[in-house]
Amino acid sequence: MSEQIRRAKLQDLGGITRLAREASPSKGQVDEAEVTEWLFSKGVWIALRDDSLVGVAAWQAENLLAVTDVFHVAPAKYWLEAGSQLLETIEDEAHTLMCEANVVLLPALAPEAARTLLRQQGYERKTRDELHRIWREVLGDFAGDELEIMVKRLRDRMVMIPL
Repeated sequence: MSEQIRRAKLQDLGGITRLAREASPSKGQVDEAEVTEWLFSKGVWIALRDDSLVGVAAWQAENLLAVTDVFHVAPAKYWLEAGSQLLETIEDEAHTLMCEANVVLLPALAPEAARTLLRQQGYERKTRDELHRIWREVLGDFAGDELEIMVKRLRDRMVMIPL
C-alpha cells in the first residue's frame, strides 16, 4: 500500500468534490465551484492511498494563525492515517510561517472520528470567547457559530512584535 500527501492540483477538482460530498454530513452541498475557490485561495493538500483520493484538507494563514476549515477523509477507516498525515503537513507549513496555532473548524455534524483524531493529535475544543482577541478577529472571516473550534498551539508564546 503506497500512501502519499501532496498539494492538490486543478486536475484533482472532480475527485476532491466527490470526496467532500461523500465525507460531508450535509451530502451534496460542496460543488466544483466551491472546490475551485479552495484551490485558488487556500493551501489544499490531498491524501492518496494506492492512487485513490482518501483525504483533503485546506487551510490558510492570517495574523500568525493557521485556520484549517476543510478537513475530510473517506472512507472513514482512513481517518487515523490520512488525517494524521494531512494535519502534520499543515502544521509543518504553519510552523514555517511562524503561526502560533492551528485552528481546525469542524461542522457540527462532523464525524466523531475527526474529533477523536484531533484530540489524539493535541487539539483542544475551545469556544470563541476562550480565544485571544486577535484569533477571534481572524475567525470572524469564517462563517458560522455552529462550527466547532479545535485548537493546537504550535508556539509556546504569542508573537507580540512584528516579524
